[in-house]
Amino acid sequence: MFKKIIILLGLVLLCTVGNSQELNCTFSINADQVGVSNKQVFQTLERALTDFVNKQQWTNKVYKSNEKIDCGMTLIVSSYTNNKNFSGTLQVNAVRPVFGSNYKTPIFNFKDDAISFEYTEYEPLIYNPATYESNLISLISYYAYMIIAIDADTFAMKGGENFYKQALDIVNLAQQGNYSGWEAKRNSLNRYSLVDLITSNAHREYREIMYGYHRLGMDVFANNAEIAKNEIYEQLMSFENLNKRSQNSFMFRIFFDAKSDEVVDVFGSGPDVNVKDLKKLLNRISAPNSSKWKKI
Repeated sequence: MFKKIIILLGLVLLCTVGNSQELNCTFSINADQVGVSNKQVFQTLERALTDFVNKQQWTNKVYKSNEKIDCGMTLIVSSYTNNKNFSGTLQVNAVRPVFGSNYKTPIFNFKDDAISFEYTEYEPLIYNPATYESNLISLISYYAYMIIAIDADTFAMKGGENFYKQALDIVNLAQQGNYSGWEAKRNSLNRYSLVDLITSNAHREYREIMYGYHRLGMDVFANNAEIAKNEIYEQLMSFENLNKRSQNSFMFRIFFDAKSDEVVDVFGSGPDVNVKDLKKLLNRISAPNSSKWKKI
């Protein structure tokens, strides 16, 4: 009997470890801009980064297979020199499921234009939270924690707090590498300012709205579309307070780069909601999407 218990405990442990990873990330590399005939290094890097993101245990929380966060990272390489120096852009996106439906709502859509790093084919990629290993490891680890943090914020009020702290720790450590994107800059949206803005009390509405919009709005649609739409309306109108304190805040761009199409879909059909005031607000805080707001 004792041996059976030990075996069962071992199986439970294996299952727990096997389901502990948080991300289900599709990583792709586009090197079409690089005039290199042998593309093997890009294929090797793509496989290595896919394994790095998906097999790393980023938190101490156990995620079941169906709870993993669906996300994607696309690295577009614009320069490759000396068989190790890469530069380009990284597009990062993530979605999360909506309760009672097959729909997945976008929660993050961000393009990083300041990507540069060194990588030698087959070198190991190992994340150590206490030290700076390389800019490549810092880049991917940072976005892994940002995705986890944003996702957690949509399920619980400020649920991503500890994960944002991890991302900020990576920022602080990565600054010693002297690569672009980690430095504190005013009037610029980079990795430092992204996590700093989201977590600052001055922009608290962003995280509050991320929770209310998703947990109290989107997750209610399956049961009561009218209540859901009215809740989403109220959540979006809360941006008025942020706009009064910080006009042209980068937070509006961060939010609507992910949500603009969905907002149009939400108010484009179903129960009627008076959106006159909402359209006025949207045109003030997200003018680049004005053509979309006309469809509401």
